[in-house]
Amino acid sequence: MKTTFKTIFTIFGLTLLMTSCEYGYDYTYTLTNKTDSQIKVYVKTFRIDSIYTIAKDSTEILFITDHGIEGSKGPYFANVTEDLDKFTVTINETSVSKRDYLKNESWTFTKGDYSTIVTNNEFK
Repeated sequence: MKTTFKTIFTIFGLTLLMTSCEYGYDYTYTLTNKTDSQIKVYVKTFRIDSIYTIAKDSTEILFITDHGIEGSKGPYFANVTEDLDKFTVTINETSVSKRDYLKNESWTFTKGDYSTIVTNNEFK
């Protein structure tokens, strides 16, 4: 009986040790509209294909995704093209933003949050 308890305790301890160093993080894509009117945002990813209407001076969470199991020092910045297939912003139904949202420079990354601000300047 002691051997069985010792074996179970050892297996439990090893399992706990092996899984305790694995971390999973959620990554959020957030957009703030600082234009003079509402905008439409088309987002295509591996999981979603959606259009969002965002009022002026509003911030919206577009989607939340995960990058699988990562180390304990995460969340880690990853190239936005790992999550985004297509990303288009329009204003007044016709003007398309000149900024390329599939480039990392279009996003600010802070602790798992990819955020961006849309302004009137990118439609000129």
